[in-house]
Amino acid sequence: MLSLNEVAGMVQSAARGAGLPTGQAEELGRVAAYLAGTGASIAPVTAALQEPVCTVDVQWAGDRITVRQGPAALIGPIVRDAFAMGYTTAVLADLAHAPLVGAFLAESGVAQKWNGPEVSCSDTTVLKAGCKPVIIAQEDWNIWSGLAARTYVPETASSRLSGAGAGLTDND
Repeated sequence: MLSLNEVAGMVQSAARGAGLPTGQAEELGRVAAYLAGTGASIAPVTAALQEPVCTVDVQWAGDRITVRQGPAALIGPIVRDAFAMGYTTAVLADLAHAPLVGAFLAESGVAQKWNGPEVSCSDTTVLKAGCKPVIIAQEDWNIWSGLAARTYVPETASSRLSGAGAGLTDND
């Protein structure tokens, strides 16, 4: 059993290991905790962590944005922020990104309705995350741990002298 903070922390570390910028890594961690806390599948998070990081191609026109390409972990915050700025509709080129984009919106309290690849604001109620311990599938946890390990300092004598790990002056 894991706390939602443990889920968020591990996903944030995994996202950094996957090459996402710090801010987006933090946001993806919060979304993972939201999904786990609502009992929803965290598969969209694991899938997003395995996508290559590339630029996002977004067209801003009128009251809608159209996302032509990019990784879901970067698209989600863009769509959420567009709605916060008053845009009313977003169109996704890749429908596989819809679950994570929807989670980014819901985690921020934005109700939504979907029509194929098009999402717009809704007046429905957004599901709130609980705060009880959760179980994360071992397969997902292993992927997250592997990505997080990319951020670790290699274990060498010089890294220990510089304070990595417990170092050589552990005084606990």
